[in-house]
Amino acid sequence: MVSQPTSTQGPFLEVALSLPISRNFYYQSDPQRWGHLLPGQRVLVPFQNRKLTGFVVKTLEQLPPDFPKETVRQVIDLLDEMPLISEDLFRLSEWAADYYFAGLGEVLKACLPPKSHVQSRRQVQITLAGLDACAHPDQLGALSAEARNMLYRLAERRVLKWSQITREGTISCRAAEKLVRLGWAESRQKLAHAAGQRTQLSVALTASIQERTALESLTDAQLRVLAALTSNESPVLAADLQKQCRVSLSTLRVLERKGVVRLTEQSISRDPFLALPAHEGPAIRSLTTEQEEALRLIRNHSTRLEYFPVLLHGVTGSGKTEIYLNLIEEKLRQGQDSLILMPEIGLTPRIAAEFRARLGETVAILHSALGEGERRDEWWRIRSGQAKVAVGTRSAIFAPLSNLGLIIVDEEHDPSYKQQERPRYHARDLALVLGKMRKAVVVLGSATPAIETCYNAHEGKYSLAQLSQRVHSRPLPSVKLVDMRLDFQESSRHSILSQELRQAIQVRLERKEQVLILLNRRGFSAFVLCRSCGETFQCRNCSISLAYHRGKNCLLCHYCGFQQKPPKQCGRCGSEYLYYLGEGTEKVETLFSKAFPQARIARLDRDTASRKNAHSRILHEVQSGQVDILVGTQMISKGHDFPNVTLVGVLLADHSLSLPDFRSAERTYQLLSQMSGRAGRGQLAGEVLIQTFAPEHYCLKFVAQHDYKGFYQKELRFRQFMHYPPFASLACILVRDRNLDEALRIVQALGQIVDQQTDTTFRVLGPTQSPLARLKQQYRFQILIKSKSRSKLREILKRSLKEGEARGIDLRKVSVDIDPVSVM
Repeated sequence: MVSQPTSTQGPFLEVALSLPISRNFYYQSDPQRWGHLLPGQRVLVPFQNRKLTGFVVKTLEQLPPDFPKETVRQVIDLLDEMPLISEDLFRLSEWAADYYFAGLGEVLKACLPPKSHVQSRRQVQITLAGLDACAHPDQLGALSAEARNMLYRLAERRVLKWSQITREGTISCRAAEKLVRLGWAESRQKLAHAAGQRTQLSVALTASIQERTALESLTDAQLRVLAALTSNESPVLAADLQKQCRVSLSTLRVLERKGVVRLTEQSISRDPFLALPAHEGPAIRSLTTEQEEALRLIRNHSTRLEYFPVLLHGVTGSGKTEIYLNLIEEKLRQGQDSLILMPEIGLTPRIAAEFRARLGETVAILHSALGEGERRDEWWRIRSGQAKVAVGTRSAIFAPLSNLGLIIVDEEHDPSYKQQERPRYHARDLALVLGKMRKAVVVLGSATPAIETCYNAHEGKYSLAQLSQRVHSRPLPSVKLVDMRLDFQESSRHSILSQELRQAIQVRLERKEQVLILLNRRGFSAFVLCRSCGETFQCRNCSISLAYHRGKNCLLCHYCGFQQKPPKQCGRCGSEYLYYLGEGTEKVETLFSKAFPQARIARLDRDTASRKNAHSRILHEVQSGQVDILVGTQMISKGHDFPNVTLVGVLLADHSLSLPDFRSAERTYQLLSQMSGRAGRGQLAGEVLIQTFAPEHYCLKFVAQHDYKGFYQKELRFRQFMHYPPFASLACILVRDRNLDEALRIVQALGQIVDQQTDTTFRVLGPTQSPLARLKQQYRFQILIKSKSRSKLREILKRSLKEGEARGIDLRKVSVDIDPVSVM
């Protein structure tokens, strides 16, 4: 379809397209056809030589003075009678697009379920002439039996999908085309939402069966179907009818063409909870004194129906989840909705199952591991008001809850709340913005809060509720740092498993207790080295070594997914002396199987959890005692409650301390503290052994002492001295291009522009090569900007990007990361 030329008269629409661009576009609307359009409604518009889905931002009577009116094109079609995106979520999307330098269409697209795009479908619809012909049977004499029955079906159903007609065979297609040629039907293209909706087929007798069955004799199989339907008053599922009458679907289709039955598709709502392991009953636990005080603090503000952010700082095992449940139950009694954000997909199903057992079917779950149809169905349950509690990962911040009164961000410190691709939003920060818009209570829960969050609480920006004790007065586990340098001196051998940890595991196995082992590195070996020339095997797309995965028998890049077969000789010197160095979880699992042959060992990392529901299945096996030792990455470190785990071992604990990131110590402390919290959560005491080559590092010492306050104070002094958050706002300009020279040209030009814009109150680091210098075939350079004023920082960025665009810089190759959680 070619868009018609437009006039210079309004109304005009400002439209946001779902593209990685920050500007909006203008189109002319047809008020006689669609009336006044509202923000958030979707329209189909021409863009270059394509048709794209766009979101209405606002209606204008006049175009901006600097916009060339002759370039304005007409809207092709209206896709929503009413906006699918609420006014609150639209305002939140506008805020996020502006703050994170993203396209509004990109953010609005994140508010909708998957498969919400539009596609064109051919349909056949009866015309008025066709209806008139049905009323005068004498006009149908020239029609074949197939065409006549097709006309009857169209008269009953008005519209038939062309895909359905083609499934019935060539005869049905010819019959439909004959009716179109006669003018008794019309073929048209209808824009339809690819909703991914699951349907089931039902069968019912037609109202006019007595008139038509006499025209043709029925087979024995068809008579069995007729008899079964006659004995049923309501429609019957086609699958059940096929089984009962021992017939195929084609038999039912033939009966439909003869006008004996009517086949109808009915939508089915998919329930993702059916695939989860059964959870215990809805037990309501008694509260500790600290829990009651925390609830009282939150309730006092909640009754005022005003925005109230609170940091719930509780040690692992202190009962934060029970506080969440109490707050949600109170909101449900008040008729308000609740949103619970979790950092990991693996946590979401377990917590959601616990909430479903306690709160019933009012709970919905949203995360990317669900099938697209499941996510769509859960989204519509929330939007229709059937579900009042939404549990999900970062994208659930856009859940369409209509009366939001409570937002909970569990493990608020977790970096997975930050989206690493456009739009680069932080779900925790958006939760605070949304809470302010909705005047809702926002609870940030963590045993190891982010430095910025803790600072805001101590500065009075957030209220602070603390849980310093575990429930039932259970002690925190004892934590010991195992010096691997001394272990090597004593054993005269290098091993990833120290003698002390080996003996501790053996003791737990003899006691029938469980063990968790953390190694935050996947695969069998970290890299492959040629001993003759020192060559390592690099990814062809990224500046990173390939890891060996023995299960898949391949060398794999953990960033872009590139893989190749393990080499037999060095590609540089031809040597066959290739060494597979460094340990990953796959290798540790193998080593433990040999060291403890009597133990039942499982592994949980991205490789073993790649299949749907595999993560939940493995955790359920641990929970039910079917696993003695669980080896895993950071996926096993948070949120899990295994009462029989009495020992936690951490391998290569100081690995993350060497990363070139100012948050490396904070990330290490959080990971090790969370992992330590998995031990001793039941009746038995817990022990944690952390293997390290740097036991003198302050981060590890504070972990061993369970001293978050001491770590926070030391880290805060470092941040203040180095002008890092929370004492400065941070932004990273990242330039990516497949051509090295082009990437260098752009980043150098941007660097000059930024230097011209900034003054002595800003600190600019770069331009410089990113720590990951090449990723997914793109060379990467970055500029890091620090400023005490967030508003001035954003203003500098806006002016720099505008100036860069004026100088011919392609901004599609430039991305801005506001408040980055990683500078890798």
